[in-house]
Parts: sequence; structure tokens; C-alpha cells
Amino acid sequence: FGKMEGERGDTDMAYMIADDIAKGPFYRQEWLGMKPTTPIISGGMNALRIPGFFENLGHSNLILTAGGGSYGHIDGPAAGAKSLRQAEQCWKAGADPVDFAKDHPEFARAFESFEADADALYPNWRNKLGKAA
Repeated sequence: FGKMEGERGDTDMAYMIADDIAKGPFYRQEWLGMKPTTPIISGGMNALRIPGFFENLGHSNLILTAGGGSYGHIDGPAAGAKSLRQAEQCWKAGADPVDFAKDHPEFARAFESFEADADALYPNWRNKLGKAA
């Protein structure tokens, strides 16, 4: 999922931040009151990558700075921002992104805005959304 690739086991870092304890195969570490931080993601993120990214991460408690994901949207940055929010709603609902797009216009237009990602992540999206190739 973009520059945020990794294995499901890589989510340990998120739990270290959230739970104030680090657990791993070779260590257990108390963070001794270190102030918590909020993870920030960016770099190639758009609405189509969000559901899979959150699925891998296991939560959506972060700051998303997806400038390209907003400004690269066909209908402009406001629609791009809405598509990102709809992508999170899709993940929270456990919905299939292509089916979810049918009732969420900004998210649906993200498939046209980021066609390379749409083709790679959802190969049959054009047929399901009624878009010509």
C-alpha cells in the first residue's frame, strides 16, 4: 500500500505508541512515562490505498497528510478530502471498496482520479462501477 508497505506483524510499533509498552521477541521495555505521539502518514496516499492501509495497521488513529490524494482528485481538493474521509468510513464499515463507491460519489471518482492504483488494487473496478476502459 504505497510507501507504507509491510507485514501484518509490523503493527507492533503502533501498539507500542498506543499502549506505552514495547513487546518483541527479544525485549520488553517500559516507556517510563514518555509522552505519547501520533503517527503521521503521507507519501503517495489516496482514498484507494486507505482501506487496505488501515486494515494492515489495525486502526485509523493517525494524522493523514495526503496532499496528492486531495489535490489529485478529478473534482478538486474538497472532493479529494471527502474521498479520504469516505475511504476511512469504508474501512470502518468493513465494506468492499468498489461496492462502497457506488453510494459515495467522491470515493467513486477517486477510482478515476488514481487509475493506476485502482487497476492495481481493484482490477475489476471499471466493470463494477460502469466505467469504460
